[in-house]
Amino acid sequence: MSVRASLVAIGFVLALPGTAAVACGYCVEDKVAAVYDDAVVTQALGRKHYVAFFALDGALTPDDGTRRALAALAQSARGADKDGVRVSVESAALSVAFDPQRVPLAEMQRALARKFAAKKLTVLPLRVLEAPGKLKPVEGR
Repeated sequence: MSVRASLVAIGFVLALPGTAAVACGYCVEDKVAAVYDDAVVTQALGRKHYVAFFALDGALTPDDGTRRALAALAQSARGADKDGVRVSVESAALSVAFDPQRVPLAEMQRALARKFAAKKLTVLPLRVLEAPGKLKPVEGR
């Protein structure tokens, strides 16, 4: 991800009121920025897909094999864009672009929770991007 894209992502998140810290000590903005990919977001929104951002809670081995395995799990979820998954093991964060016409956000979250539970990980929803500049909290969805 380019520095410009990172700054844009951070700007989106910093503009949100009431952003809370995640239990592991990293703030929501850091987790979103760690897995924000401007190309993924642009492509997803162009197809009228959403991009959901999640925190991962549990023991993670910080290596490329773990990242690839977690990405494959997320990509296998119904409705997920195969090229729209990003994982940061170091930040314990995940983003998934998906087709909301095939699977609603709540169903995507449940599917990811089931898949990641097999790895003893909990998926915690952070934000969802439904349209350019519309990064929304996931609470109450």
